[in-house]
Amino acid sequence: MTPALHRTRTSTAQMAIGASSGASPFRALRAAVRLQETEVAGGGGGGGDGGDTSERPEGPDDGEDDTNPLVKVWKGYEQLLEEKPLLMKALTSFTGFAIGDILAQKFIQKTSPFDWLRLFRLASFGFLVHGTSSHWFYGKLDGLIPGTTAAVVFTKVFIDQVLWNPIFGIMFFSYVALLEVKGLDYVIDKTKTELLTQVTGSWKVWPIAHAINFRFIPSSQRVLYINTIQIGYNCFLSLISNR
Repeated sequence: MTPALHRTRTSTAQMAIGASSGASPFRALRAAVRLQETEVAGGGGGGGDGGDTSERPEGPDDGEDDTNPLVKVWKGYEQLLEEKPLLMKALTSFTGFAIGDILAQKFIQKTSPFDWLRLFRLASFGFLVHGTSSHWFYGKLDGLIPGTTAAVVFTKVFIDQVLWNPIFGIMFFSYVALLEVKGLDYVIDKTKTELLTQVTGSWKVWPIAHAINFRFIPSSQRVLYINTIQIGYNCFLSLISNR
């Protein structure tokens, strides 16, 4: 403690004692409390530098995000999505269509033996067609119609379901039927037969899903959101494309 600080505190203590003799004891008590508060604020005789300014040690929650494996995976995905958006969206669609067909075969149709060629057709469509075309389409849509107002969201949902939906159906059924190697007539017939079922089935799921998509989901993560929702829808596509 420096001499000046010592004299100041001694003077304050004397004032508190003097107050107790010439005034009420309550005033003396308040003076003593103020003295104590002054000492605590000054660091309790720590050298007159305003107290301890050293950094506190990390608490139990500090740095938790750095050790959480899910957070690490998510950060890694976002980094790759920024560096290689087309590849990551293709892989995301590959995963979504693969899971959808596996669920359809294992738990809905209970296919035995498991049809690996069918899984290849669905998963490869996700990788080669759905992921890449979705990257292009939704990027263009967001660029031409920016914003998240009600009018913008309605316009995007309308374009998606009235224009893009049947185009997607044609790409899907023609691709899957083509890989079955049953001739061009089969491809055309399969697409004509199933297209209306796919389009009307989409209207039961995607208007609400896309309203959420265009209102709240960042453009870079639309394909991930779509494939998360589409796992169940992919079961439906897998069933009607193989019936």
